[in-house]
Amino acid sequence: MKDRKLGDEWAGWDGQVKSEDLKVNETPRTFIWLAIMLFAICVAASFAGLYMIQPRLEQFSPSAPGFALHLLIGAAFILAVAGLFWCFTILKFRKSFFPSRWVEKYVLFLLPKAVWLGSKLGISRDRVGNSFIKTHNRIIRSYSGKFSPERTLILLPRCLKPEVRKEIAQVAAGDQFRIVTAVGGEEARRAIGEFRPTFILAVACERDLMSGMKDVAERVPVLAIPNERPEGPCKNTSIPMEEFREAIIFIKQQQEDSGEKNGKTGGKTEPE
Repeated sequence: MKDRKLGDEWAGWDGQVKSEDLKVNETPRTFIWLAIMLFAICVAASFAGLYMIQPRLEQFSPSAPGFALHLLIGAAFILAVAGLFWCFTILKFRKSFFPSRWVEKYVLFLLPKAVWLGSKLGISRDRVGNSFIKTHNRIIRSYSGKFSPERTLILLPRCLKPEVRKEIAQVAAGDQFRIVTAVGGEEARRAIGEFRPTFILAVACERDLMSGMKDVAERVPVLAIPNERPEGPCKNTSIPMEEFREAIIFIKQQQEDSGEKNGKTGGKTEPE
């Protein structure tokens, strides 16, 4: 590994390039199924806990255990219906009818638990992360028209191939984007603090993206694109350019819609 400088998230990499790690391509269903399983585990644990404290509740009132049981069943039913409705609308219609801040907090809360459960089921951290990113991107797109990406920051990793970096610069040419190559998480956070973006398009491996999104996604909308690692992590990586082009088109459309709403005629918006 002397020919590459590993990022912090790959500090424990053994140097073996596995075929399954070169290009991870999960669907949102992996993360959603893990979320459903986590919910089922929590409900089962709650019922088990209620069973354990039933004698204590009976000391307060003979009807207390029954009331607590019905309350728990009602809460579980409401949460299950709301969760299934959200999953269906995201997967089928790519729309979410819940407040974006609620959804953002919820999926970020679930992320480390899903990674843990995935490891127990033989699903790698990168696969869970890839599925989470696909899910999160759908969430961001489902709130189309509800955010204003006047100041869009494009974060790139240092490990991209030069020709890929050049193509990215050509696709994202113009005044409406600030492109920054971040050597690590600290540099990425510094760029965010200096530019104060209203929207972020981030390119990196699943591990770096998950770490960064946990830091900023609740404050700034993030659209993420996982990289492809034909030679392993942190060296000569690439991205699906068609996905990047679609992301740029999406952001430009949001900028145009935002400009029309605010009565703007276009041009670059300077940080305050």
